Amino acid sequence: MEAAEAMDKVGKWLQAVHGPTVAGPGGLRVDHARVLRVPEGWSIPYNTVAFLDDGRPDKELFPPPAVLVREPDGELRQAHPNPGGLSTPVAYPGQESWREVVDPEYVKAGFGELGVPLPAVAGWVKVDNDGQQTGDERENPQYRAGPIRRGYPKPENTLETLLAFASVGWLSREQLLIGLLRCEVFVPLDVTTGSTDRFYFSEERNELRVFSSTRHLPAREHAWWHVDLATLAEFEHPPNLVINGGPATFEDVTGAELADVAQRFPRGEPRVDRHGRCPEAERELETLAADTAERMGLTAPVELPTTGAERARRHGFELTAEECRKTVIGQSWLRRLEHPEPPRSKPNDLSANGLAPSWDNDGRVVPRLDTFGKYPLPELENFRYGWQRVAGAYAGFALGEALGTAVDRLRLDEIVARFGPDGVTGPPVAFDQPGRIGSLTQRLLFYTEAVIRSPHREQPESREVEKLFPGVVRGALLRWLHTQGAPLENTDGWLVKVPELHVRRGADDAELNAYHALVTRAPQASPMSGPAALVGALPAVLTAAGPGTGFSGGIGQVVRDLVAVTHRQEDDLAAAGYLAWLFEHALTKDSFSYPVWNLSREVLDEHPQSGPEWDAVRAMVEEAVPFFGEHGLPDLRMPELIGDGHTTLSVLGRAFAALSGFENYPEQALLRGVNHSGRSALTGALTGALLGARVGIAGLPAPWIDQLELRHLIEQLATDALWHFDRRSALQQLGATWSQRYPRH
Repeated sequence: MEAAEAMDKVGKWLQAVHGPTVAGPGGLRVDHARVLRVPEGWSIPYNTVAFLDDGRPDKELFPPPAVLVREPDGELRQAHPNPGGLSTPVAYPGQESWREVVDPEYVKAGFGELGVPLPAVAGWVKVDNDGQQTGDERENPQYRAGPIRRGYPKPENTLETLLAFASVGWLSREQLLIGLLRCEVFVPLDVTTGSTDRFYFSEERNELRVFSSTRHLPAREHAWWHVDLATLAEFEHPPNLVINGGPATFEDVTGAELADVAQRFPRGEPRVDRHGRCPEAERELETLAADTAERMGLTAPVELPTTGAERARRHGFELTAEECRKTVIGQSWLRRLEHPEPPRSKPNDLSANGLAPSWDNDGRVVPRLDTFGKYPLPELENFRYGWQRVAGAYAGFALGEALGTAVDRLRLDEIVARFGPDGVTGPPVAFDQPGRIGSLTQRLLFYTEAVIRSPHREQPESREVEKLFPGVVRGALLRWLHTQGAPLENTDGWLVKVPELHVRRGADDAELNAYHALVTRAPQASPMSGPAALVGALPAVLTAAGPGTGFSGGIGQVVRDLVAVTHRQEDDLAAAGYLAWLFEHALTKDSFSYPVWNLSREVLDEHPQSGPEWDAVRAMVEEAVPFFGEHGLPDLRMPELIGDGHTTLSVLGRAFAALSGFENYPEQALLRGVNHSGRSALTGALTGALLGARVGIAGLPAPWIDQLELRHLIEQLATDALWHFDRRSALQQLGATWSQRYPRH
């Protein structure tokens, strides 16, 4: 479409709206001098005739309005007055119209100049001549849910958002290329020479590897070139780009494509072209290390935290400048504490000094370097599972329980009456303060100790040794019961010696007596039933973390043997086994973990099972989990409407419903997991575990994690479990020290 045709269309619309006298002195007319080709089509500004012809500023419309003539369909759309805002279809007098309902993800992105893609339009609502909604609605069958709702990694910047939108079909190739010109990238540089390694630039192919943020740089890189893509497009020979936008988001763009778009739509943003260092390599840290060493009387300053930063990146995170500063201080403290003379006590505030608590083999607190939930202290291979996912699942479980304990077993109306219309909005006071762990987390910890203490690790796939596992589980539960007041003669291992675990948290006498009868095999013991069976799924999965470290019957056998110590109904065992298989995928070492709406169905396909208990599992998934892989509006599920909130499958289904579609909204997901009737503590714990497996400890709400009781102990035990089953197991590396920490059965 030529500019003249576009202006004619807008002129006719002005006449239709403002009458045939539109060209008179008081009328409106197209501002021919400012017609502009824009990505969406033609931008046709208009103003008063008096302003345009007579130069009367008092008659100017401000801000100057414009109509966009969209290509290729020629639709007229009112331009948004603010940069980045979305255009809307123009209205005609006396006619009803349909107003677009655009996905909020696209609205918030600020990509108005790229237009409103049809796949991002959820539907339309009808409005009358006065602009009031009539109540009529239409869904868009071509709508696709956005990447954030689908569970893609949450974008951190404009480039990652653009790539994510393109990956779900919201943007055409042309729109993507236009948007890329407004983006910036990072190119790794050698921290010493400031040059780009041949690994990142190939002269033969004129190909440059670039990254969307410093977080996604290869772990070993500590310096960068920060440049906008419009600048690269201006090179005499624009490079072909391989863009790394983070997990699951990559894009190849030729230099010719970029240069062509840059010619048609010149840059409007300031140029970006500078070199810099990552926080762990900043020169200010050298000064800090030297000053701290002098103040503490060290013989030499500690090294810069490049090793910690590299390990954090390998687990999907980046150390901040403040965390790097604390690492230098923490390393200095640890070196100082190694000196025998003069005696020096540990600092009162461990966190402020880059330290965190850990527990030795006698259950006593000793300081360690704080890794901020971003990497483990032992060097793990992560053969099958990612440390960040395992630690995140454990911390998320405890956090979810802490959120739900205060409303556990209440009806929704009772929750609203107590906490207001939004229910729980953050960690409530439970027991005596916010963030207290409950009996579910206590049992999770002792179940985890059981899988570490199982003798099968030394004799993999020995059927006779595997038969000892239920006895190991009973021993772990006896140690937990001892922390609740039951007598026990042999209290070996470190976990039972931790004083903070010797507290009652929600388990009443009847429940404790029932557990005691089962684990001691008392004649009056009666097997339990219900959703507490699900707690054993996460520890059971860790037995398969290394090569050949699992049971001969796989994870299904482990979880069945563990859970059946207390719960023996087939529907409970099936639900726990299903959840364990789901965790097996969720804890992947890969950089991207698929969301629950995908995994929940994939697991059923991968492990086909028969029987009424498995029919019930499939029905639960269908009821609780929306599907985002199709066109059209997904049906987000409300946890309150999934079952009664008390049975095993309804608790699991409510956790799925709470999380599905909210994986990138941690606070909302966790609160959805507890603000409902029934077993809110357990539903919250399962929601938190599945969420934590995706985002890690560092991705959980920081203010809430900071309040979580024994957060570092939970992380330490999860790390121990993964290390135990790692190819380079702590069992071999530490020998007798590890056996004292986790005695064999």
